[in-house]
Amino acid sequence: MTLPRPLRTPALWHPRYWGLWLGILLLWGIAWLPLRGRMGLGAWLGRQMMRRNAKRRRIVAINLGLCFPDWTQAQRDALARQSFERAGQALLDQGYLWMRGKQALTQRCQVHGEEHLRAVIAAGRAPLVVTGHVVGLDMGAVWLSIACGDGLGPYNPTRKPFIDAWMTHGRTRFGARLLPREDGLRPLVKALKASTLVYYIPDEDLGREHALFAPFFGVPKATVPMLGRLARLGDAVVLPYITRLDPATGFYHIHIQPPLDDYPTGDMQADTERMNRVLEAMIREDPAQYMWTFKLFKTRPEGESTLY
Repeated sequence: MTLPRPLRTPALWHPRYWGLWLGILLLWGIAWLPLRGRMGLGAWLGRQMMRRNAKRRRIVAINLGLCFPDWTQAQRDALARQSFERAGQALLDQGYLWMRGKQALTQRCQVHGEEHLRAVIAAGRAPLVVTGHVVGLDMGAVWLSIACGDGLGPYNPTRKPFIDAWMTHGRTRFGARLLPREDGLRPLVKALKASTLVYYIPDEDLGREHALFAPFFGVPKATVPMLGRLARLGDAVVLPYITRLDPATGFYHIHIQPPLDDYPTGDMQADTERMNRVLEAMIREDPAQYMWTFKLFKTRPEGESTLY
């Protein structure tokens, strides 16, 4: 195993990180297991995560109750279990994703709609790809960086240097770059004007500041209305896409949709609502792929009580 450059920092060899180093070695070993065994082990791990983490289990139950009110409790319970299983499977794939080579990674990806991405690039425009927090998020982003040779995406640095170094290595080793959210809009616009692919993942609740409320699964959700501004300022083409993990085969299916027509319109509320509808439609096709452990509706409109 070749040690990633970001992890060669002497400070990360402090004894406090030895447990994490053991975890990296374990993931590296798991990366060489047969797919069927890795998927089965990941599903088991996901069920253990569900059983042992009451806080996340409660958040998932609240989210599913809000987003699928017409489902029976048994249906929501089954979806919760499946979503934890997918999360466990994706977690055990991190060693494979961030330590195996290009050929090994691309062999596990089946891409649908790649022609939409290629058409945007051939026209000399910048692809602004928008997706949600699904378990296959990192695999989709890595495939895009391999396919395009570059890419820029905003992210939130963690307070844990080891984890931050590990994640940075995994996400940037094929040419992509990460931009801390506090750097703002300008570097993203600059990248788009240079025809660089930009990733945008808008489904986190980042608080009331700079947000507006737009329906998401029928529930008002605090949403940062940045997609339309990015597309307009960077003269970009918005391509919705989503990555789904097939637990039966271990393959990742990357679905790239046609560009959004007549977007943006200049109406910030309408553009944000459309973005949420597009994300919701992609998630509804296989909701077990979504990370329901986020507090999606943490920020409430004035006068509404907390949901969590």
